[in-house]
Amino acid sequence: MILNTLRLGNFRVYKGDHEIDLTLNETGKNKPIILFGGLNGAGKTSILTAVRLALYGRRILGPKVGTETYHRFLADSIHKPSGDGRVPNSAYVRLSFTDSTAGEQHSYDIVRSWFRDTSGAISENLQITRDDEVLSNLSPEQSQSFLNDLIPYGIADLFFFDGEKISELAESKGNAALSDAIQRLLGLDLVNKLRADLGVYVRNHSKGRLPDAIREEAENLEKKYHQYYESYERSLDAKGILEDQRHYLNAEISQLEQKIEAHGGAWYENQATEKERMERLLAEQESIRSRIRTLKGSLYPLSLAPKTLKGLLAQLDAESAYRKQLVTHRAAKKQAKALRKELEKALSGQEAVLDHAIEKAFGKHLKPPKRVEMLHDLSDSEIEKLRHQITVEAPKQKEEVDSLEEKLEALRHQISECAANLERTPDEERIKPLYQQLHEATLTQGRLNNQIEEKRETAKRELRDAMDCIRKLRKLEEEHQRQSDNAHAIDIAKTLRNMLNDYADRAKRNKVSQLEHYFYESFIRLARKDHQGLTPKIDPETFSVELAYADGRQLDREQLSAGEKQVYATAMLEALGKTSGRRLPIIIDTPLGRLDSKHRKNLIANYFPSASHQVVILSTDTEIRLNEAPLSFKNSISKKHELDYSNTSGNTFIKEGYF
Repeated sequence: MILNTLRLGNFRVYKGDHEIDLTLNETGKNKPIILFGGLNGAGKTSILTAVRLALYGRRILGPKVGTETYHRFLADSIHKPSGDGRVPNSAYVRLSFTDSTAGEQHSYDIVRSWFRDTSGAISENLQITRDDEVLSNLSPEQSQSFLNDLIPYGIADLFFFDGEKISELAESKGNAALSDAIQRLLGLDLVNKLRADLGVYVRNHSKGRLPDAIREEAENLEKKYHQYYESYERSLDAKGILEDQRHYLNAEISQLEQKIEAHGGAWYENQATEKERMERLLAEQESIRSRIRTLKGSLYPLSLAPKTLKGLLAQLDAESAYRKQLVTHRAAKKQAKALRKELEKALSGQEAVLDHAIEKAFGKHLKPPKRVEMLHDLSDSEIEKLRHQITVEAPKQKEEVDSLEEKLEALRHQISECAANLERTPDEERIKPLYQQLHEATLTQGRLNNQIEEKRETAKRELRDAMDCIRKLRKLEEEHQRQSDNAHAIDIAKTLRNMLNDYADRAKRNKVSQLEHYFYESFIRLARKDHQGLTPKIDPETFSVELAYADGRQLDREQLSAGEKQVYATAMLEALGKTSGRRLPIIIDTPLGRLDSKHRKNLIANYFPSASHQVVILSTDTEIRLNEAPLSFKNSISKKHELDYSNTSGNTFIKEGYF
């Protein structure tokens, strides 16, 4: 099978008509990859959904989804323009491909369209064209059956999948996910249904001759079994519907988050913090300015004229010394005069000797000191106080002012940065409704998670009750079976049931053996670790997987890293696809979101180029970076498409290229 074109009309984020070329590049061989790039919410999942919807209709929502639920899904899939744009009332998905049947190649064109009338009711139309001839003789149910026979849904689910499918296999604690895949791969769900129908036939024709009490007990058990099993199926269907709702809600949440980010959501979320920060910075700025004003009104100015103040201190020291010298001179002169007066009588006639002795005794103190102009007339204590202020306090205050000025400059930068952040904050009236929608969607997501878990537990409980009824019923039949007129038919029915059991067992063992082989090849190639000699064993009854080396060492899947689990799941999906024996294209939506760079590189280099003859990859810009991708991947690309979502128009545009 080769996909040729996918056309979308008013489908989800795709406004109007869009045609996507999926054909492979004929100019070079071994180029199987069609690469799509788009951010979250740009419409990658919508492309995968469109392909599945075109082929399987309501089946993509679950095996027993009601018309109302399906029509609601179709209505929600009609494009919703942003703002006040006109809402279209119809949409379509159209898939063209070629496929070979019984050695003959045919071209197919599938158009699934739907219309919403003024009352809101949905009408759907499915048209199939084979080799340019419309299959008009088929009813809608027959048309869908034709597509189901052409590409069985259980098999296609192994080729058209997203990251959630990989995660389901990777994170599954038991074997339920793998068991379900193998059952659908083999068509054992139909075999089980046929076995159940034969069981009903045997019971209905065996109990005719049973005693009334035993027959009544058997009928009650059978009635309870049907009640429990129907309830189990309803719970599974409800769970499937809820899971689909969650899937589309997750896409809506991603789109809302992208819109919020585009409108400056990060700045809006930090608005309160930035306002508090601005208030704190402004208060700190005012406190520093106040302290600087206080210091500059105190002794700080004295530190601005060090030379002048040095001269002032020298003048004050000179005045102090002159004042002291003058006092000493006057005291010495007074004492010399008194001494002269006392000794004049005793040394009469020896005045010269007396003068010499007095001058020698008092020395220079009798000479008047060199005159210093007294400008300030400060006491010594006042001079020392002023000296301390000039030499100690003023420099200290200058140092503090300089430090505060540096802090003030740093604060100015922080305030400027904070103001710029606040200016980037979007208008609350524009962004608040988006946050309200995101909050409501998140609450709905939580409720859906709880409801899904409740449905899962309910389904498990109802299945246990149904199986318990079957066990009791079989025991009753074995104990009280009697010969009847239709014993031969009953024997044939029993024989057929046993043959079906044997067929199912042989088919499982055969396919499981192939699956082990293909899984080994894929896992060794993708893991790129020292796993030589690793032998996978899959139990055909429980579908549990055991990984062991030749020396007996076990590789516990639960002990694998998150990246290795994703590789394990990818290898298992590839192996299941090869085991199916069908050559179908692979469509993978966001396959690498949970992988680290090492395992991501391995899958890009060793899985995508050889996964199938046609590989459609729907990737984000962080999953596959072409500038970092290995050459083997780049050389395998036929076409590149970029999905560019516009927040303004609410529409995605498709253009050539990749980011």
